[in-house]
Amino acid sequence: MKNRIEKLRAKLAEEQIDSLLVSSSVNIRYLTGLSSSNALLLIGLEGEFLITDFRYEEEARSKASGCEIRIAQDQLWEEFSLLPPRVLGEKMGFESQHLPFEQYLKLKDTLPSSVSLVPKRDLIENFSVIKDKGEIEKIQRAVEITDRVFEQILPLVKPGISEQELAAEIDYRIRKSGGERAAFNTIVASGERSSMPHATPTGRRIQSGELVLMDFGAVFDGYASDFTRTVVVGEATREQKQRYALVHQAQREAIKKAKAGMNSCELDRTARQIIENAGYGPNFRHSLGHGIGLQIHEAPRISWKDGVVLKPGMVITVEPGIYIPGWGGIRIENVILIKEEGCEELTKTDTEFICLQY
Repeated sequence: MKNRIEKLRAKLAEEQIDSLLVSSSVNIRYLTGLSSSNALLLIGLEGEFLITDFRYEEEARSKASGCEIRIAQDQLWEEFSLLPPRVLGEKMGFESQHLPFEQYLKLKDTLPSSVSLVPKRDLIENFSVIKDKGEIEKIQRAVEITDRVFEQILPLVKPGISEQELAAEIDYRIRKSGGERAAFNTIVASGERSSMPHATPTGRRIQSGELVLMDFGAVFDGYASDFTRTVVVGEATREQKQRYALVHQAQREAIKKAKAGMNSCELDRTARQIIENAGYGPNFRHSLGHGIGLQIHEAPRISWKDGVVLKPGMVITVEPGIYIPGWGGIRIENVILIKEEGCEELTKTDTEFICLQY
């Protein structure tokens, strides 16, 4: 954690900012280790000050030992106002995308008139996008959990089980397999409903011959995984096989080409071109993937709209899909680690088409 704060301090000095107020709970966790729904962190001229309430006092003192811990009796801003003005400096940055306007006004009222506020965007996110060894290990553990859970739930994917029941079984097994929780609301969509990329599981019961799309993730020590597979219950039709093969080819080609120095829009284009050439361009409307870490969706975005250069240590998803209303949808998603030469697939589950016979 100390190295991360030192990196941040170097960036602040480069941008001629004296101090920084961190209000994002994710960024506070990244910098201190504290997971809290009610905290503020000041990277000040003289040390770091972590303000939270009594619910998180014990955890804050054990995890954020390098910070001066302040426990607010009521509102965090009241405790913030008690900080000595000398630690703020003349120019204080704040996370403009994370601080609501109402809190910005409170901050402005709290500060001495000698301090000017400087909005900063993605200051921490721009270097947290590169994962260190410890972060990669935690993501790998989360990925291993999703691999294991998928293997466990396959025997349950059969005619008669409902989408909600299957989603509940997935969530239960995530925790039983060592995950803190599901990384997001588990998606199970069957039949025609699989054409909805982020469908909410319903009481609809799976029928023979249908596609079943399952998208879920686990959290291990704060870090997330993301996993999608589409299977067919019973015999697959020729159309199902052909469309799955198309998505599979798009994913395999993208993963084969992914490496440091490549532009994210080029990686997206690798998969998208295959799908477009087969006539399904309008049916692949989301980006190819996204970064993953303390959040399920974080930078970099792997999209035709973005031009981010991939760097070693970035952990991203590769998840092409096609969605046809009235027919269904197919998506395949793996997590990969970008390296100097190529990439490493952290997801180990096979991506070949699965036809579940009962």
